[in-house]
Amino acid sequence: MDVRAQVSMVFHLDKCIGCHTCSLACKNLWTDRPGTEYMWWNNVETKPGTGYPILYEDQDQYCGGWVLEDGKLRLKLGSRPTELVNISFNPRLPTLDDYYEPFTYRYKELIDARPSDDQPVARPISMITGEEMEIEAGPNWDDDMSGSPIYAANDPNLQKVMNEEERRRFFELQQLVYFYLPRICNHCLNPSCVAACPSGAIYKRGEDGIVLVSQEKCQGWRMCVSGCPYKKVYFNWEAGKAEKCILVIRGLRPDRLQLACIPA
Repeated sequence: MDVRAQVSMVFHLDKCIGCHTCSLACKNLWTDRPGTEYMWWNNVETKPGTGYPILYEDQDQYCGGWVLEDGKLRLKLGSRPTELVNISFNPRLPTLDDYYEPFTYRYKELIDARPSDDQPVARPISMITGEEMEIEAGPNWDDDMSGSPIYAANDPNLQKVMNEEERRRFFELQQLVYFYLPRICNHCLNPSCVAACPSGAIYKRGEDGIVLVSQEKCQGWRMCVSGCPYKKVYFNWEAGKAEKCILVIRGLRPDRLQLACIPA
């Protein structure tokens, strides 16, 4: 892997107000196709919280990223032979419930409603089955809910560093003070998704370090999803391919782009 430069994008967390404008812009441009309904290449989370997909930071469950053993890095997911054993059934994958069942509304029933004393409503329906559903989760479901007994209390980052009394005091503070975390693919210096891919479809582009997925080589094994500690690689159920953030910089004017370029 001959990477000559590393391009990155920086979020100013002191300025983020959790408006999700960045998420919607990315969603509308890149993931409005069949099979991408549940994908959010960029999402904004409230911290502390469980995140999207739920508990994605719990590497005891998902085994993403690297571990250091005897001075050498190895995939937490396991070796290539281990991956081949689990290639037909991978227990380290988030389910649709861990993301959320994508939904829309029956707007036509609302628009075509006849005059009535009752207020018409647009009922939510699943974008997968087309049937009516009760909305129970979403990509930013815990927005402004930091300190809650549901989301903040289950933040995996806090389970191992605080006891119950410390967490109780911490949550009382976080009900007043919390922060937002915009998340995209980090285009890592040493991407675990690249190492986890059995078919070699994911690669790090040499001229700028951007991590991309070759749609020609991808076989849909989804080991990249498990290998990524941030769960920022998604599986397109319609195309049978993996997709991810491509760090949109091609075609932008240099005077409108602020990048951190680090010589390799």
